[in-house]
Amino acid sequence: RFTMDEGLSAAVIKVFVQLHKEGLAYRDKRLVNWDPHFETAISDLEVENREIDGQMWRIAYKFADGSSYKHPIAFDEAGAPTEWEERDFIEVATTRPETLLGDTAVAVHPEHPVYAALIGKQLKLPLTDRTIPIIGDDYADPTKGTGAVKITPAHDFNDFKVGKRHNLALRNIFDSRAKLL
Repeated sequence: RFTMDEGLSAAVIKVFVQLHKEGLAYRDKRLVNWDPHFETAISDLEVENREIDGQMWRIAYKFADGSSYKHPIAFDEAGAPTEWEERDFIEVATTRPETLLGDTAVAVHPEHPVYAALIGKQLKLPLTDRTIPIIGDDYADPTKGTGAVKITPAHDFNDFKVGKRHNLALRNIFDSRAKLL
């Protein structure tokens, strides 16, 4: 049988309507694996994920209100801070600087000894006039990079989950051919 045969088509519509009424079929935005050459989505089953070594970039996100905080710069043998400097920015370490224009937040761990007090502050998104919030989320690992991570929900599957938890906007920065908008 063909999907569009009258009997089969009616059955599909009936089941779909029932699934929709039960809240099991719904419309939502999701991330997909996108092929910019063919301009189509690719199934997760067709994607071969490979870990590759990338370059780590460090980017300063300045506070929108010009405020500052004391950041530890030297530590004793036990790891306790011994020296501090005044900073008017949070430094983010990333291997994906090209997605910066799609950032909608910077996340820090909610129990981070320095950054937790900064949750809720606004940062200037570099290269733009936009501001983005500092959010607290367990996804930010204080032992990796700088302890602060840029969140780009429209371009990373992990960031998408963080964005959902915090109601962050999805800012797509590429067209269907993967060129900057």
